[in-house]
Amino acid sequence: MTLHSLESGALPVTGSPWTSRLIPCFVGILLTLLICADTVAQFGGGGGFGGRREFKPKIQDGDRVALIGGTFIEREQQYGYFELALNLALPETNFTLRNLGWSGDTVTGISRARFGNQQEAWSHLTKSLDLVNPTIIFVAYGTNEAFRGQEGLEEFKANYTKLLDELEKRTKRIVLIKPLPMENLGPPLPNPEEYNANVELYGEAIKQLAYDRGHSTMGMNDAFSKYKPTLKSEPEHLTDNGMHLTEFGYWYLAPKMVESVAPWTWFNEVPRKAVAANPLKPHDKVFVRLPYPPAPGEEAPKSIQFAIHFYQEGKAILKGTGDSPDVEATTEQWGRGVDIPATAIYAKTKQLHQAILRKNQLFFDRFRPQNETYLYLFRKHEQGNNAVEIPQFDPLIEEQDKKIFELKQPVTFDVKFEEAAK
Repeated sequence: MTLHSLESGALPVTGSPWTSRLIPCFVGILLTLLICADTVAQFGGGGGFGGRREFKPKIQDGDRVALIGGTFIEREQQYGYFELALNLALPETNFTLRNLGWSGDTVTGISRARFGNQQEAWSHLTKSLDLVNPTIIFVAYGTNEAFRGQEGLEEFKANYTKLLDELEKRTKRIVLIKPLPMENLGPPLPNPEEYNANVELYGEAIKQLAYDRGHSTMGMNDAFSKYKPTLKSEPEHLTDNGMHLTEFGYWYLAPKMVESVAPWTWFNEVPRKAVAANPLKPHDKVFVRLPYPPAPGEEAPKSIQFAIHFYQEGKAILKGTGDSPDVEATTEQWGRGVDIPATAIYAKTKQLHQAILRKNQLFFDRFRPQNETYLYLFRKHEQGNNAVEIPQFDPLIEEQDKKIFELKQPVTFDVKFEEAAK
């Protein structure tokens, strides 16, 4: 039978906190994504991250996504795991993402003042938004403001309201990210109990603002606070100083962030279906969606287990891609699951990740060029003529956008079925 619109779920990720076996199955006219019980227990319906629900805003073709906030947002571009997970979850959606984060920033945009005052900081923030012209905006503030506790809460809400007024001039599709608590790393670092109580207070204020204005919220506090390493190779903590996530921390939280805005189908949607209408052709195609990468520093699995269920008895050959060999087995063996090479599949995920990081660097150089004092500020009379070169980054960035969309497409396998002799 010819299988149309075939997709698979995630491939196994060695060493991840949710390590499990996810087996894509093709059942005659059905494509069923099988998820092992331990994955379902961890992600299905509990803790605010599992279950089946409508996510908003829905990211669509042509969307321009912007991230604004402080250090949490700025450092994400260095690792790129949120953007990677978002693209893996939406392989057929052609969107772009721009990171407008600025370390140490507050909801007033004060870190963007450079050598100026609050008015200049606000102007820089609004011009940055004009540069990106976003259709969806993720906002992450409150981490720094929470240090003021109850005393600063009303001012924070007023400033956040002003920011939302400005953002809503551009789009109504806004996601407010609640601040993360501080990790307790023990002495000599301070006990974060008081600060974390403030984070909870500010997070609730953000949630109420989102509710009042019809926006979405994203919260990762539960997953962050309950993290425990499950393997010896996993670090004990998600931050390097209690506040700032490590690369592993971003890798760990990225899928949970994506679940708030996109269908993380590898974990949440069971089953996936495909329609089959015609007799089996010599080479039907199977599309395997790219997997999330293994934890930083860990090697990708060499193989994955793949299951295909047939109504007829016989044998089937999964044709290899690139340097991967063909895999042949009886229909009975395919039904139980057969190991197939995964090196080429994980290599494509790595290429996608690298393209995202390259795009992030190019946009950073466009958005925050070196020596901007000479290009735009009080010394522009010396070298301001060079500012005309900055927009020349745009085609380079767009080139990487196209590459990202091409690389995130599922890997295609041919399946040849031979019916058993009667």
